[in-house]
Amino acid sequence: MTRRVPLLFVCVLAAVAAASLAHPTAAAAQRRIDPSNTPAARTARSLVTAQAAPAEEKPAREGTAEFAFVGTSGNSETMSLGVGGTLILRPDPMWEVDFKASYIRNESEDLKTAESFLFGARGSRRIDDRLMVFGQYGYLRDRFAGIEHRNSLDAGLAYIAFEDARQKLVVDGSLGYANEQRLLDDDISTATAGMGGVYILKLSENAQVTEDAHFNFSLSDGGDWRFTNIAGVAAKLTTLFSLKVTNTVRYVNEPALGFDSTDMITAVALVAKF
Repeated sequence: MTRRVPLLFVCVLAAVAAASLAHPTAAAAQRRIDPSNTPAARTARSLVTAQAAPAEEKPAREGTAEFAFVGTSGNSETMSLGVGGTLILRPDPMWEVDFKASYIRNESEDLKTAESFLFGARGSRRIDDRLMVFGQYGYLRDRFAGIEHRNSLDAGLAYIAFEDARQKLVVDGSLGYANEQRLLDDDISTATAGMGGVYILKLSENAQVTEDAHFNFSLSDGGDWRFTNIAGVAAKLTTLFSLKVTNTVRYVNEPALGFDSTDMITAVALVAKF
């Protein structure tokens, strides 16, 4: 009897020791096969967290004002003036209203050689994160292109094709109506269809490239179509001011009588943001 008690005691100690040694091994095995701790699971959780992060809230109001002037004297006297501005209003996260205007004037030897005025207003409402519905009004006066007045109204859809931290592409299509009064030619009143897109590429925190290309077609005259392309590069100088270079090409397939089809405007402007 005295020999059985130590033997039983030793067996119990051995069992406890074995259990204690086996426990960390089981726990390690559990960690190895835990599906929630695999690299794929951790990557999926990070993507979900990034998508769930709230988007940066845009200001309720923002705008720009720009000014460009070039003058020469001596053997030749020329003067070029360009002013413009934009205003964006966001009454709530679903609505956005944009206004833009520009004026360009050029004189050579005290003779006016170019003058144009452009105004546009656009209101858009988000349907979802990518799709928007919009309505817009446009006005153009350019007597040196044979246009006394051009008024247009359009409504359509815009879609964000892709967007990330560096670039964004928005495409749109619309239907509308245009009335154009010409200097030496018959006036135009027609239903229209439009399509195009705007691309933005951020080169750095202080510089970006923009490209705005749009077609407009007359639905009553297949030959009456026009194309506008505005390419620009902007570089931030301070938190308030930036320098912008733009090249605007306006092509009219059937221009006013006695005028060319293509107008090109290149401008370097100082832009103030508010």
